[in-house]
Amino acid sequence: MDLRLLRYFSVLADELHFGRAAERLNISQPPLSQQIRLLEEEIGTPLFKRTHHRVELTAAGRCLKEQAPLVFEQLSRALDITRQTGRGQLGELEIGMISSVMVGVLPRVLHVFRERYPEVRWCLREMTPVAQMLALKEKRIDLCVFRVGYDDPDVRNELLMYEPIRAVLPANHPLAQQERLAPTDLADEPFVALELKQSRFANFLFQSCVRAGFTPQIRQQAIEVQTLLSLVQANFGVTLLPASLEQVAPPGVVFRSLTPALPEVPLYAVYRADDDSAVLKLFLDTLRELVAVERESRAALA
Repeated sequence: MDLRLLRYFSVLADELHFGRAAERLNISQPPLSQQIRLLEEEIGTPLFKRTHHRVELTAAGRCLKEQAPLVFEQLSRALDITRQTGRGQLGELEIGMISSVMVGVLPRVLHVFRERYPEVRWCLREMTPVAQMLALKEKRIDLCVFRVGYDDPDVRNELLMYEPIRAVLPANHPLAQQERLAPTDLADEPFVALELKQSRFANFLFQSCVRAGFTPQIRQQAIEVQTLLSLVQANFGVTLLPASLEQVAPPGVVFRSLTPALPEVPLYAVYRADDDSAVLKLFLDTLRELVAVERESRAALA
């Protein structure tokens, strides 16, 4: 149905006078009469009783007068939802993550994004990095946050920030009494590490040790950072982790700076290169904004 006909009907139903209705609609009276006849033919029933002196609604007309505002209201809502979706203010976002990135800037980004765009439903999917990349390519998730980027033409790696690496030790370890350590101080220590086969970040840390002059003696590997911290707490070994993870360290675990420092670890937002989602764009804009604030805050403290 042409919604213009319904609009003409609504004005005439209010005025019950063709002349006044035509004036409100800024058209002449004959075209209005023609459009009303077209509407009645399309519906299949008279909507008005016409006499020389007055115009009245039929029972069907009275029914349509009640229903017409609902049609316009639903149309307005549909258009508003469409506009919000186009702007990214309405929709869904699936984010792949591992526990080690749920400290620092990312939780703040999620909080700000939820406050700004409450109609967007976002969901965190905790997966190994390998599983995240598979889910990203299969379009089951929209975004990953990784410590190390991926060389893949199908994805875009957006560098967010760099973070220093710290030595992580049991608080009762002799080396824990020093405020700063050399990387080679850890050469003879048993290591606990993230699973090398599951984590490019774990390989990044391993190779950083090799470039510093020693091969870490890995006693135990784990998938989750919390497991790694628990192993350190239980004196199974030492490890290396980004400085931000000190926020979630259990009692009895200390973080120590390294001199000379190991290469800082990057943090990337990884998403499909062909993804033009407005929701993703808004999330990335929020992420970039808060990363810039974080960077300025660090610079001020340096």
